[in-house]
Amino acid sequence: MERPSLKSSYNPVKVEEWVLKFWDENKIYEKAKKKSWEEGKGPVFAFLEGPPTTNGFMHVGHARGRTLKDVKLRYMRMRGYRVWDQAGWDTQGLPVELEVEKKLGLKSKRDIEKLGVERFVEECRKLVDYYMEHWVRASKRLGLWLDYEHAYETRHPRYIEQVWSFIKKAHEKGLLYEGRRVVPRCPRCGTALSSHEVAQGYELVEDPSVYFKLPLLDEPNTYLVAWTTTPWTIIANEMAAVHPDETYVVVEVGGEKWILAEKRLEAFAKEVGLKDYRVMGRLRGRELEGRRYRHPLAEEVPYHQGHDHEPYHTVYTADWVTMEEGTGVVHAAPAHGPEDFEMAQKHGVDVYTPLREDGYFGEDAGAFKGLWFEEASKHVVEVLKRKGLLVYAGKYPHEYPFCWRCGTRLFYYASRQWFIRITDELRRKMAAEVYSMRWAPSWAAKRMGDWVENARDWCISRERYWGTPLPVWRCTSCNHIVVVGSLEELKQLATDPNSVPSDPHRPYIDRVELRCPKCGGVMKREPFVVDVWMDSGVAHTASLAQYGWLKLWDTLYPYQWITEAADQTRGWFYTLLVTGVVWHERKPYREVLLQGHVLDKYGKKMSKSKGNVIWALEWMEKNGTDPMRIFLLSRAPWDSINFDPDEVRRYQGYLNILWNTVKFADTYMELDKWKPKNPAEARLAVEDRWILYRLWQALEKASEAIESDNMHQAVQALVDLVVEQVSHRYIPLIRPRVWEEEMTESKDAAYATLYYVLRAVLAAMAPIAPFVTEYLYQAFVRKYEPDAPESIHLNQWPTVPQELLDEKAYKAVEEAFAAAEKILAERSEKRLKRRWPLRRAVILVKNEDLRDALREAASVLARFANIKTVELAEAEPDWAQSALKIDTESMLVYVDMELDEETLLEGLAREVIRRAQVLRKELDLPVDHVVEELMVYATGKVLEAVKRFEDLIRSEVRAKKITLLGTPPDKAKKWSIEDMGELHLALTP
Repeated sequence: MERPSLKSSYNPVKVEEWVLKFWDENKIYEKAKKKSWEEGKGPVFAFLEGPPTTNGFMHVGHARGRTLKDVKLRYMRMRGYRVWDQAGWDTQGLPVELEVEKKLGLKSKRDIEKLGVERFVEECRKLVDYYMEHWVRASKRLGLWLDYEHAYETRHPRYIEQVWSFIKKAHEKGLLYEGRRVVPRCPRCGTALSSHEVAQGYELVEDPSVYFKLPLLDEPNTYLVAWTTTPWTIIANEMAAVHPDETYVVVEVGGEKWILAEKRLEAFAKEVGLKDYRVMGRLRGRELEGRRYRHPLAEEVPYHQGHDHEPYHTVYTADWVTMEEGTGVVHAAPAHGPEDFEMAQKHGVDVYTPLREDGYFGEDAGAFKGLWFEEASKHVVEVLKRKGLLVYAGKYPHEYPFCWRCGTRLFYYASRQWFIRITDELRRKMAAEVYSMRWAPSWAAKRMGDWVENARDWCISRERYWGTPLPVWRCTSCNHIVVVGSLEELKQLATDPNSVPSDPHRPYIDRVELRCPKCGGVMKREPFVVDVWMDSGVAHTASLAQYGWLKLWDTLYPYQWITEAADQTRGWFYTLLVTGVVWHERKPYREVLLQGHVLDKYGKKMSKSKGNVIWALEWMEKNGTDPMRIFLLSRAPWDSINFDPDEVRRYQGYLNILWNTVKFADTYMELDKWKPKNPAEARLAVEDRWILYRLWQALEKASEAIESDNMHQAVQALVDLVVEQVSHRYIPLIRPRVWEEEMTESKDAAYATLYYVLRAVLAAMAPIAPFVTEYLYQAFVRKYEPDAPESIHLNQWPTVPQELLDEKAYKAVEEAFAAAEKILAERSEKRLKRRWPLRRAVILVKNEDLRDALREAASVLARFANIKTVELAEAEPDWAQSALKIDTESMLVYVDMELDEETLLEGLAREVIRRAQVLRKELDLPVDHVVEELMVYATGKVLEAVKRFEDLIRSEVRAKKITLLGTPPDKAKKWSIEDMGELHLALTP
C-alpha cells in the first residue's frame, strides 16, 4: 500500500478505513500473534474472554468493555508477554430463545411445542450465526484484536461435552442432587432460575402492604395479625410462624384481641393508623405454638376446608422470623417460600400449589381459578375486606426480582429441579480464593466475598430447549440415575449407539435411551437443559477442549486476567469460580477488572424501548472509533459514564492535536531532509532534556496504570503529555529553533528530541487509539525509518534510557513554567497581551544545586512569558519595589511589568505578524514558501511599529519585501489593533 499522507486534516473515518485495509492486507494481527505467542520468550499472559451473548447487536456499553480488553492485550504484547487472546461466544440459553420467539411471534412454550422443537432449535442456530457475524465485524471495526478464527462457542459439541464432564465430576463428589425445592421461576419463560440469575434482575417497585387477621380456633374474637407484600400467596397459606423467643402482645382493638410482636407494635400502629388500643397481656412466641386458626379464604378455596386439621393451619415457631418489618407473625405458603417449604417438610404439611407454572391459578384455587398471580392479589384483598379480616392495605416500596432476560415479575415456586450443592466447605474454599485475587477496584473483593459466603445451592436445571442438555438419564422402572460425561461414553451406554447424535442438542439427544445397570429397565434423559451461566462458567476448560488444546491447560490455568460488567460478581465471575473450585480444586482466574455501565448523555439507562441506545458499529462507521475509544477509557473503568457526543468530540480534538503535532514535525523535518538520530548524540537544550523527562514520567505512569487496570489514568497521562507538554509548551519553545534557516546544532537537537518523543508517544498511545497511531506511524516514523517494525503494534513498549534523564533540568524548567504562568496571569490582569514583550526579569537562586540548570531555564522563562531579557543575579534589582515578585521552591523572580515605547511597538509588530500568517494560511502556502510582497496600510502606533520592526516582520512572514502604502490595497483584510491604529494587509504570493 502507498504510504499515507499528512497533508489533509484528521478524519477518523478515513484514517481508520486505511488502517483496517493495511492490517488486513498485511496480516498484521497474525504477525503480532506469532511474534507474541510463537516467537516470544516472555511469560504467558492468559486472558479469558467473557463471551458476549449472540442475541443482539453491539452497543456502546459493550464497546467500552471490549476496548478495555483490547488496551490490556495490546499493552501486554508490547511488554513481551505471550498473550493468550482466544475469542468466545455465548450462543445458547434464554437470551437467544427469547429473540427467536420475538422473531417468530411466539408467545409461550406451548407455541414452541406447536412449532416443533427441532424447527425452533434450528432457528436459534440461525440467529446465533447472524449475530455472531455482526459481533466479529463490529469487534474488528472497534480494533479489538482477538483470535476469532479459534473462538470458542458454547453450542459446539466438544464444548458441551465439557459441561457434561463438570456435572459428572460434581455428581462423583456428591454435589449433584435432585429435589423438590422452592426456587425463583419466570412464568413467561416457563423455567426456574438460579440465585445468581435472580440477583441481576432486581427493580424498585411498590407492592401492596397488607395486614390481615388469622382467626384463632376456640378463641372467640382473637386473631393473629400477619403481614404480606404478596397477597396472592394467602391462597396457598398452610401455616403461621412466630419467633420462639420474642415477646408477643395481646392488644384489644374495638372488642377484638389482636396478637403481634411487641417490638413491631409501635411501627404497626403508626402505619395502619391505629390509635385506640390497649395491651391486655404478653406471652412468648413459643406459647403460641400449636394454636390453630381458620384459613381466611376457607370459603373461597374448598381445598382448605378439607385440610382443617393438624398439621395444617397451625402456628409453629421459627428462628428466621424477623422483627425488622411486618408484625412478627409470618403467614407461610410452603409452595412459595424456601423457609416455608422447609417448615412444611419438618411438620409433615403437604405442599399445596394452586398456582400453575405459567403464573395462572388452576382448578383447585377455587374462586381465584384462572387469575394471573399479580391480578389475584387485588381480588384477595377485596375478599379479606368483605369478610372483615383486612386490617390495612397500603403500599410498600422495595426491590423485587424480575426475569433478567424478559423482564417478567418472578415468583417463588415449589418444583422438582436439579442442583449443585454449595457446601460450607466449598463456600469457605471459594471465599479464600476470592480474597487471594487482585480486584480492580479493590472494594470488589468484599462484594464478591460476601456473595460467595452466602451462596445457596445452584439450581442448574431449566425447562427450555436451546441449551446444553442435562446429561442425566433416569430409569423408568426403578428411578436409578446415570450421569454421562461425554458423547463417547453415551455411545457405550446407549441401547443403540447409532442413536447418539453428533449434535447433542434437543430434540435429538432426547431420543437416546440407555439400559439401566441396576434393573435392566429403559432409561430416558431428564427433560432439562442446563443453566446458561454454566456454559460460560466452564469456559476456563471447555474453550480449550473445543480445539483439542487441553494440553495447554496447565500453562493457562488459572487465567491471569478477566473483565466484565460489575454485576458479573453474581454471574460469570461466580459461576467460573464454582466450576473451577469444584472441578479443579482452585480458582480459575487471578485478576479481575469490573466495568461500569454506559448511560445516555442524560445519565439514563440505554434501552431499545426508550430509543436511546447507541449502536457501536453504526457510530463507528459514521464518526470513527478512536475518539470513542479514548472517551470510553477516560473514566475509571468501574464507574458509569454518560455517552455524550460532545464529550467524544472533545477527545477527538485531543487526537487532532496529536495529528497536527506530528504534521508540524514532519513538515519541517522534510524541508530540511533531516535523518533521525539518537537525542543522546545531540547537544540538547534545557527544554529538550525537560520534555524527555516528562516523556519518561508519562510512560511510567501509563504503564503502571494499565497494569493496575486504571486505564483512565493512562489516558490522562498521555493526553496531558501530548496536549499540554508537547503541543502547548515544548513546540512553542522550539519553534524559533526550527525556523532557523541553516541546520544548526540547536535545530538538529530540537528535531532529534521531538522525533524521539513523538515516536514514543505513538507507541504508548497505540493500545488506546490503535488506528490514528498506526496511520501516523506509517506516515511519519516509517518515512524516516523505513527499517522500523512494519506496524506500530509490532513495537515494544517505549522506554527512556537513564542517560537521557536530567532531573535537574526537569525541575528547573518546571519552576520556570510555574513562574511564567504567574506572569501570564498578571499580564491578563493588566490586559497585557502575551505577544507584547516585557523588558526584563531577574532570578535570585535559592537552591544552589539547581543554579546551572536555572541559568539555562531562564531562556525558557523568557520565551514562554515573552520577556526580552532574563538574567541570574546575586541581589534584587534596584527596580524590585515596583516589580512583580514570584517565589518558587528554588528561586525568586522579579519581573518588570512596565511597557516602554520599544516593547509596545514590538508587541504591535507581532500583532501584524500574526495577522499576516493568517493570510498565508488562507492561501494554503507551504511553510517554506517566500511570498513576493506584503502590502501594508497602517495608521497610528501600528504604522510606527511596522516602520520600526520592518526587518522582523519580513523575516517572520517570509516576504521578499514589505511595501508601505498610503491607501488600503485592493482586497486587503482590515483590522483594528488595540485602539492603536488600523491595519490593512494583502499578499502577493
